[in-house]
Amino acid sequence: MHEIFPTHAADIAAAAGFAAGLTLRASPQAPLLWIRHKRSEIETGGLYAPGLAEMGGAASQVIVVHVSAIAEGLRAGLEGMRCTGLGAVIIEAWGESKHFDLTASRKLALAAQESGVTGILLRALAEAEPSAAATRWQVEAALSSDPLGLPGQTTFSAHLLRQRKGLAGGQWTLEWSNEEHRFTQKALSRPVAAPHFDRPVAPSVPSQWAKAG
Repeated sequence: MHEIFPTHAADIAAAAGFAAGLTLRASPQAPLLWIRHKRSEIETGGLYAPGLAEMGGAASQVIVVHVSAIAEGLRAGLEGMRCTGLGAVIIEAWGESKHFDLTASRKLALAAQESGVTGILLRALAEAEPSAAATRWQVEAALSSDPLGLPGQTTFSAHLLRQRKGLAGGQWTLEWSNEEHRFTQKALSRPVAAPHFDRPVAPSVPSQWAKAG
C-alpha cells in the first residue's frame, strides 16, 4: 500500500494521474476500484473517462464509488483491498481526518499484502501522518519534453518522501506514454537511478509496487 500527496492544490490532477498510471501498470487487465470522497468530486469534478481511456483504462474496468465520509471510504477501500478479483484500489480523500491513523493504514497494508491488490491512498490538502504505507510520494505537474514546444506527453515530477525498506529522498521526472501505457523517464543531462516502481523486484521494493513500472 502506498501514499501519494500533491505538492500544491494545483497539482491534485497530476497526483491523480500519477496514481492512475501506477495502478494501470500494476494490473492492466484487472479492474480498478476508485473510491472518491464527495469533497474531491466537488472541488475537482468527476474523473475524466476519455483521459483514463487514453492512459489505457477501459471504462468497463474502472469502478468508481463515491462516499460522503472519509471513514466510509476507508471501510470500502479495506474491503476492496481484500478482494482478489480487483487489480488495484485507489482511496481518494480530501483534507485532514482523524481516521487516517496508524491502525487504519496497517489494516490496509495487510489487506493489500495478503490479496496482492495494489493499494493507493491519494490525499489532497492533508499533512502526512505516521503510516504503514510501503512508500510515500509527493507529485506535481512538470513540463513535457516536446522538442517543438508543443503539448507533449503528460509529465510528472515525483519525489520519494519515505520508503519503509529503503532509502528515500529521490526525485524523478516521468512521462506517461499513451501509446505504450507506461512511464518513461524524461531525458536528463546526467544519468540518475531508475524510480522504485521501474526497477527489477528487489527485497527492498514491495512486489506489488515493482509491478507498476
